[in-house]
Amino acid sequence: MVSIRRFEHLLEQAMYELPEKVFERLNLGVGLSEHAKLNHATGSGQPAYVLGEYHVRPQLGRGIILYYGSFLRVYPGLAEQALQQQIARVLRHELTHHLEHLAGEDALAREDARRMLEL
Repeated sequence: MVSIRRFEHLLEQAMYELPEKVFERLNLGVGLSEHAKLNHATGSGQPAYVLGEYHVRPQLGRGIILYYGSFLRVYPGLAEQALQQQIARVLRHELTHHLEHLAGEDALAREDARRMLEL
């Protein structure tokens, strides 16, 4: 697995490949946490690693965070090119939450909740 600095560079590359318009009103930006995060609300009762999250903070704004530690655990031996693809996939997923939230939709959030129950 790549270092957190290299991971951050790959995340920045993924961001630059997207149109600036998708980042509008994402005033808290895209952040990176070195930690792993577990979601304990799976249907099996077994926790699952959270790779990224979209947050809406009242009076603060909207932001996305990716969890480097979760990527380490889910993709421990992934080659850099494949990791770049996974980072881009998670970033696009979280940006879809952002765009849906701005549009007053929650289809992806409902789909995510359904998938977690299936785990």
